[in-house]
Amino acid sequence: MLESKVLERTAKLEILHRQLVDASREAGKAEVATSVLHNVGNVLNSVNVSADLLKQRIVNSKLDNLAKLTALIRQHKDDLPRFLTGDQKGRQILPYLESLANYSSAERRECLGELDGLSRNIEHIKNIVATQQSYARVLGVAETVDLADLVEDALSMHTAAYQRHSVEVIREFRDVPPITIDRHKVLQILVNLFHNAKYACEAARISERKIIVRIASSGPDHVKIHVSDNGVGIAPENLTRIFSHGFTTRKTGHGFGLHSGALAAKEMGGSLKASSDGVGKGATFTLELPLKGNFIPLGTETLAHAPETLVAIR
Repeated sequence: MLESKVLERTAKLEILHRQLVDASREAGKAEVATSVLHNVGNVLNSVNVSADLLKQRIVNSKLDNLAKLTALIRQHKDDLPRFLTGDQKGRQILPYLESLANYSSAERRECLGELDGLSRNIEHIKNIVATQQSYARVLGVAETVDLADLVEDALSMHTAAYQRHSVEVIREFRDVPPITIDRHKVLQILVNLFHNAKYACEAARISERKIIVRIASSGPDHVKIHVSDNGVGIAPENLTRIFSHGFTTRKTGHGFGLHSGALAAKEMGGSLKASSDGVGKGATFTLELPLKGNFIPLGTETLAHAPETLVAIR
């Protein structure tokens, strides 16, 4: 009887554990989707600015005066030579046309510059959406990828936000072997880390905001991605809680992102860890992954291993 109750309790806890893993995984997907929407929104702000500037250029363009000038010349078409050389208004026409030509050239360059910016921003929106779609199509599939390309894909989703908040990104990429991994899960983790780093820098209210992204080997069969910021830092008492489900220090946070990332890293045979010298001294998150994914089906772990899994990722 006692053994039956223990088995029943174990089965219920395993079901709850699987539900927690599934919820955290869905939260990770939500982080990526939210990041996509946020960054598309940032780019759209730039698109709107460019569109408004082009509209104002057209509304205030001096080229409309050409119609008045044409009408004036038509009035004097029968004695045009005398009008252009002898009349006070006529003598101003050629200098005015020269001035208008210079203005038109400058206006054309500015408009082309804005249109070029519009094209780049629209292309950036397409790339953000295309990147997310490409990862969504291969969810759950292990692929051999270049780690630097994978990191750049995640960074591209934050380009507009980093520019908007004056965050400098420093890349320190060492050559590492290709990695066989679930790209989508890694993307979810990186997107969340890059978003958190931007927020940490912004919340610190510092003038020079920097995020350093490092890629390096970790032994013969692992690689590490370090994401460091010079933002608000992490209090010592929170370093052991930051990966807990539901824990957050942000008013708008839900506490799923890091927890989901830690579970995903563990599922791929890796780990996600945090370090900080304290409040106001920035933080570093380290994602370690095996070159060949050692996938652990968290949802089917025994109860005995479940607590160890959560301890290992803190």
